[in-house]
Amino acid sequence: MDLRLPPGPWDNEDGDDILDKIDWSDPQSFFDNLGLPKPSSFPTADQVRKEARERSQKILSDWKLLNSIIERREAAIQKRWVKKTKERRKKILLSACPNMPLTHRPDFEAFTREHPGTPTRFREAYIWPYINQEDLLKPRLLLLFLNARGRNPPSAFARADFDATRFGNVTGSLRTAFLNQYTMMFTGRNTPETYGELISWDDNEDACFWLTSQRGMHPGHGLQILEIQQHIYSFLVECCALILHDIPRESLADREAPIQHEPPSVPSSETGIITLASVAAEASYRLPANLDFTRLQAIVAAKRSAAECHIWALREDPGYFADAALDQKDHRQELLPDTHGRPHPILGPFSEAILWNLVIGNVVSNAYFAFAAWDTLHQQIVELQLLKEKYSCKILPEHDLPLDFLEAFLKFQYILQRFSKAPIGLLKIDVPGSPPLRPFFVREPQAPNTTSIHTMTKPGLPKDKSRERLLWIFSTLWDDKRLELAGLHTLMDEIERLSENDPKAKGLISSKIASTISDISVMSECLHQIELYQPWAATFTDETVSRIEELEKGYTVTTAGWEEFNKKFEGSSLANLGTPTGGRFFYPVDRRRTRETTEAMRHAEEQLDAFWRAADFFSFSDGGRPQNPALRHLLSSKCVLQRTPEWVEPVKAAKAPTPVAQDEDFEGIYKPLSQFYFGSNQQPEQESIQSTINIKIKARGIARPPDAPDASKIMEREQPFTSAASTDSRDAQPAFLVDRRAMKVFTMLFHIPSSRSSMPGEVSWTDFLHALISTGFKPEKLYGSVWQFTPANLDVERSIQFHEPHPSGKIPFCTARRHGRRLFRVYGWHGAMFKLRGE
Repeated sequence: MDLRLPPGPWDNEDGDDILDKIDWSDPQSFFDNLGLPKPSSFPTADQVRKEARERSQKILSDWKLLNSIIERREAAIQKRWVKKTKERRKKILLSACPNMPLTHRPDFEAFTREHPGTPTRFREAYIWPYINQEDLLKPRLLLLFLNARGRNPPSAFARADFDATRFGNVTGSLRTAFLNQYTMMFTGRNTPETYGELISWDDNEDACFWLTSQRGMHPGHGLQILEIQQHIYSFLVECCALILHDIPRESLADREAPIQHEPPSVPSSETGIITLASVAAEASYRLPANLDFTRLQAIVAAKRSAAECHIWALREDPGYFADAALDQKDHRQELLPDTHGRPHPILGPFSEAILWNLVIGNVVSNAYFAFAAWDTLHQQIVELQLLKEKYSCKILPEHDLPLDFLEAFLKFQYILQRFSKAPIGLLKIDVPGSPPLRPFFVREPQAPNTTSIHTMTKPGLPKDKSRERLLWIFSTLWDDKRLELAGLHTLMDEIERLSENDPKAKGLISSKIASTISDISVMSECLHQIELYQPWAATFTDETVSRIEELEKGYTVTTAGWEEFNKKFEGSSLANLGTPTGGRFFYPVDRRRTRETTEAMRHAEEQLDAFWRAADFFSFSDGGRPQNPALRHLLSSKCVLQRTPEWVEPVKAAKAPTPVAQDEDFEGIYKPLSQFYFGSNQQPEQESIQSTINIKIKARGIARPPDAPDASKIMEREQPFTSAASTDSRDAQPAFLVDRRAMKVFTMLFHIPSSRSSMPGEVSWTDFLHALISTGFKPEKLYGSVWQFTPANLDVERSIQFHEPHPSGKIPFCTARRHGRRLFRVYGWHGAMFKLRGE
């Protein structure tokens, strides 16, 4: 599947000569000479008015009928539709629309079966992409469609119906009529005379402005909207008649029948769990949404928190650091053989350190960049929300946005677009070398004196629809022109749908790739939310063009120093300290505590501390501190890392009742997050760095130093997103009464291995969901592998995100332990807070 536009005058060096040949009084001459996709027709104003009036009369007539049916019989329609078998639903749908396409996004499917630039054979697929069997056979979506269209006027959907045809319009598969110097109006117009009214620029001095500001539509686009809506309302009325087949058609809208209360919506799933994919799938059938700042802020804040915890875990947990480095190496393109089957030169015995420097540099710089990016985006969302509240009484559809509010929107949108290129670039690098997809790629032989690597799919691969579809989505993401045609939000919806519905395609996506997809998807959702802020969002492109230099300058200031930072590790010797081989970071936290396992853990922690001391000094010694303020604050704050104390033989004690699991973050020796001194350009002597210790003496297991200070002496961070781990919040935490299933999960999350305890096994993802739901979280599956847990019945405000294990669906003990640490850092939770209900 390829996305290409036919050649135009921009491909011709003699473009000026072509312009001279245009007869500017003849619209057809304009398109013929420029080689632009030709409109479907060149109607006169009277012809457009006649067609618009005929279609608007039919639309509003059918809408009144549908409105009357839904107001009186929606509950009966819901009950009957839900009870019908899939085959009975299919029969009704095909009776109402005989040529209904089979698949979700039939416009994508149609495009794969045609050559660019040729007349389409599948116009219905492009103009009504959401009228398809795959979606409407689901119990909920047709009912949502009927509810939204039946209870809201057609004008509420005009812009959304046109936007749904974007793929067909930009690829040239759909062609609209062309009439210059006229504007067609829809918003707030609900009579046949005014809905789709054609206004000449000569008759109304505001008509041109209405078109350019997107408050009105080009006449060709307006006729397309009317055609779309005429079919939709006719189709929905016919569905109602077929579902209520025992009621005479003339009685369906009997106005003598009483209007009923609107019934509740049919549940989205038996579990009640929301997924971003389901929200996106339902959007085409609902009333167009408005921009939701609160939701965006929650998602981005949770992403920011997850990025912070990732940096923390890289510095605290040797096993986590080793896993991250090995995973990064497993996705390197150097692991691909070239077209002659030869390995990359860097894989030789004397070049391994060079490769590991690149790998470790990627681990560190990617972590820092992600944190800085999400922090920047969160700050801008907060600023937008404050401005929206400030101007709440002045924001009206007929008025422009206040200047500072507009500029804040443009800055947020521009930085989002630029930031999204980073994870897309990571996909371009990581996908060919990822273990599941590596067998399908090769690279060109390495050119001498260059580090550039060029990859390609292996020639002669057997046909595989799942793999080909997935790789087409990736390749479209990597090509700016094709990405612009397809749309980022559309592609992310498609990749989520593919991974959810096709196990084979899902198996080709590694956990690292799934995590990157999640980052892109959240940024895509933010950009999509901005597009919903109509009518103002329609003007943002033009406003951006007029401010592009200022916006680019602001972006440069925001990202100053990152490119140089990324290059620093290439010539370093940090591989000598950070390569996760030879048992350097062997960290047996999943084993019973013995002298040997304790010493192994202490050794791994010492090795990790040594690496980060060197990495911090190497990274920041020239400027003395990170340039990004949020990262600087994080690394120089009074956050603490848990460290394992020396082994002391346990003292035998009388048998006592087994306590519930306690939070292991209250156990052990603690050290600062970074031991590099950011307050000066000079690194202090190592002896002057005082580790913060926070120990709780316990009766059994590993002994602790007796002079440990209380946790309350650890200074709280002076920064939003203050970690609960920096304060002693145990006394303020509630006790959760949970069932046995949830108790088993929390026992694992906050398990403290000792010399006597047996090690827990794995916990299923469904049990983990159940446990968090039982404490008051509302889960939502975002794209990729990320789930967001939003407090619903909890006295906390921040959301938290966790990755669903891929592909097994089981959380290993080491990962569960890390989840427990995150819950402690963010909320101050520990094992003693959970009690078995009924005991």
